This record gives sequence, C-alpha cells and structure tokens, in this order.
Amino acid sequence: MGCLCTKKKEKSELKEKIINDNIDEDFDRIKKKLAQDVKILLLGGGESGKSTIFKQMRLIRDGEFSDEEIDQFRKLIRKKCITQMQILIKASTKLVIPLKKTDEAEELLKFKPTTTIWEEEIGNLIHELWNDPGIQKTYEEKDKKFHLDDSANFFFDEIERISSDYYVPQNEDILRARTKTVSIVEEELIVNGFKFTLIDVGGQRSERRKWIHSFDDVTSVIFVTSLIGYDQTLREDHSVNRMLESLNLFRELFTRSWFKKSSIILFLNKKDLFQEKIKKLDLNVCFPEYTGGKNYEQALEYIQNQFTEVSSFGGNENRKLYPFATNAIDTSNIELVMIGVLDTILRKNFQTLY
Repeated sequence: MGCLCTKKKEKSELKEKIINDNIDEDFDRIKKKLAQDVKILLLGGGESGKSTIFKQMRLIRDGEFSDEEIDQFRKLIRKKCITQMQILIKASTKLVIPLKKTDEAEELLKFKPTTTIWEEEIGNLIHELWNDPGIQKTYEEKDKKFHLDDSANFFFDEIERISSDYYVPQNEDILRARTKTVSIVEEELIVNGFKFTLIDVGGQRSERRKWIHSFDDVTSVIFVTSLIGYDQTLREDHSVNRMLESLNLFRELFTRSWFKKSSIILFLNKKDLFQEKIKKLDLNVCFPEYTGGKNYEQALEYIQNQFTEVSSFGGNENRKLYPFATNAIDTSNIELVMIGVLDTILRKNFQTLY
C-alpha cells in the first residue's frame, strides 16, 4: 500500500508540474502582449519620491534626458539653490542662530529666484554661506523646525560645479531636483523589453482629491511612501505627521471601491536616507510602541508591517501586498525593482486566465 500511495503522490506531483510548466511556457509566450494592457498608477503623499521614480522610468526608457529638459533643469536647480539657502538664512534668524557671513546672507536675500539671471556671484555667496557654522547648525534643525528639500545639501556641496558657465546637469542632478506634480502625467514606458503605461498624479492633498477617483480601471497601484517621513510634517499642514498621513492615504486604497480590482505594490522609498537617519533618530518618535531601537532592518520591518496591517484590515485578509524597499535616485535599483513589479503584475493577471 505504501508503494501505491507513493506512486499516486508522484503521479499527482508530476501532473501538477506539467500543468505549472505549461502555464510558465504560456506565460513566457504571451507576457509581452499582457504587458501592453498594463496601466500602473503612481500614488503617494507629497515628497514621497514618486515623481523621481517617474523620471527614472523615462530615463530607463530613453537612456538620457532631452536637451530641452536639461536646459529646464539647469534653471530649476540654480533657482532651487537660491530658494533653499534663503530658507536656511530665514530659519537661522527665527531660531536665533548667529551667522558669521551676515553680509553674504543679506546680499543673497536680495535675489528673487523667479527673475534672477544666474551670476557667478550667487554661487560664491551660497558656497560661503554653506560653510558658515551657523548655517550648518540651522541645517541640523530641518524637518523639526522648517522644511527643506531632501537633496538641498547635495546641491550645496556641488555649488561650484553648478555655478560654472559650462554646467550641464547630470542624470543624478535631474533626478534629485524636486518637481511638484500638479496634474496628470501619463507615459508609455519600457522596462526589460515590456511596454506599459505609467501615470503620475499630484501628491499634495488638494491634488489627490482632484484625480484619485478617476483611475478605477488601472491594473495596479504603486504606492510610494517616504521612510524618512516619520518625524516630518506636511508642507500644507504642519500639524500632520507625514508618515501617518501616508498610512491614512494607503488606508483609502482599501476602503474605497476605486481600486478593488487593482493589485497594490508598496514602495518603501528613500531607504538610503532612512538607513542614515535611523542611526540618529529612533522610530518611536512616530510609533511609541516601537522597541527595535536604531536598527535599520527592524525599523524597516516595523514600518512595512504597519502598511501590511492596513492592507489586511476590513475584509481584505486575502488581498496580497507586494512591498519593495527602494532608492529612487538609484537607477539600477529602480530598474531591478520594476522588473520584479512587472513580473508580479503580469503573473497575477495571467493566473486569472486559468
């Protein structure tokens, strides 16, 4: 009898293997066709990094940015350098942090970023101010007392290169330059040979409310959250924690009927910045019950679990969440993750055929 049972089991396993092999062969054969029907919506709060991911996808498709885009970003980056340093100067005054370079600070505040034509003098002023101990001390208070772009320090460190008459923004410069999405942006993109449609919408509250209900036909939603938002507040509402707001928005995906048929992909973004930040600031400032200390892996797992709990709440126990830790600035990371995302989406869609 034992032998007969073993043979039946082997026969059953062989049959299952043949079926799975056939499915895999069919999947490999038609997945390019399936990809053409894939429509992915990028969703997330303001400054989560989703628009950077959108730029990455275009870069992966085209290999480079157009001359027109490069020229636009040259102007934007230089404008950002002025505005971000002006924010630091004003913050130092508000926080009563003395500066050594007071003359330079007064001079830079005279420039209007929207109308100023870049001059070498501006770069010199920013360079001097960035090396002022008072500005450095003020910079350490960002997120707690005022808002500054995540990449402000990167551009300040590169100000001599940016000030050059021959400055041509590199891909990393463009990816780091924060741009606010205020409308719907839709592109047909290619990753690993597969075409699909990617849609980006505004991340601020007012922008989300305009568009979120219009995408009930999307195949999947990539929800992007910033890992470093656990001690930050919204630009549009300083009383609201950015991480908790992200969790609330994520909860909407599962309580509304708009995305009931869409698979949900979670991007835990800015993992590189989070890895450094968690060493200095415990996650319990946002989640008092967290006890993992300043350990990157434990903190990352804890945040992921918060989103997983939301996804399984209210009758969604069987709805699977697909999480990925990402660094939107790292092209190779995003390309690798998107290959995995597309494969996950296509396989999920393909299984509905059987």
